[in-house]
Amino acid sequence: MLKNAQLTNFEIFSGLAPDKLETIAQAGEIKEFEENDIIFHEDEAADRLYGVLDGEVELSIVFKDKILKAVPLKDIKYEEENLSRIEVLERPIVVDTIAPGEVFGWSSAVSPGMRTATARCARASKVISVPGARLKTICDKDPALGYVIMGKLSEVISRRLQKRTDTLVEAWGQAFGVDRT
Repeated sequence: MLKNAQLTNFEIFSGLAPDKLETIAQAGEIKEFEENDIIFHEDEAADRLYGVLDGEVELSIVFKDKILKAVPLKDIKYEEENLSRIEVLERPIVVDTIAPGEVFGWSSAVSPGMRTATARCARASKVISVPGARLKTICDKDPALGYVIMGKLSEVISRRLQKRTDTLVEAWGQAFGVDRT
């Protein structure tokens, strides 16, 4: 069972009154995952907000690269067949690492509610899990609380977006041999 004290370890819940924490704690639960477990996949419907109590979770996106590849002559059956084909290579890029006290899965609390990354446990992890719909209902019933939580959540989203942008620009720079210094 999730306890109030566990929620105070998270920036988005820090400073909330004990009764507000209790309402959120009653909606949530604690889940444990092993190393390399996938908590959710990119582009899935988002239904839960998570926070790391212990362990480490990596957020990654899949980079897809289309390449033109020659078809081996032994695989050509007809003269009209193309001598090349397009293959799609997929490579995950870790865009952020979530440590204890940090939340992830914020898209469960905002529209359209789709995952923007894949969450994989880099180490065995213990996380809090709060249903996004329940959190939205709590915020709707108490607009002052909703304002505080959504304000803190928007800070998380902003930092995450900046880190993702920096990571992708660096990866693209390396891929294309561009030095940003």
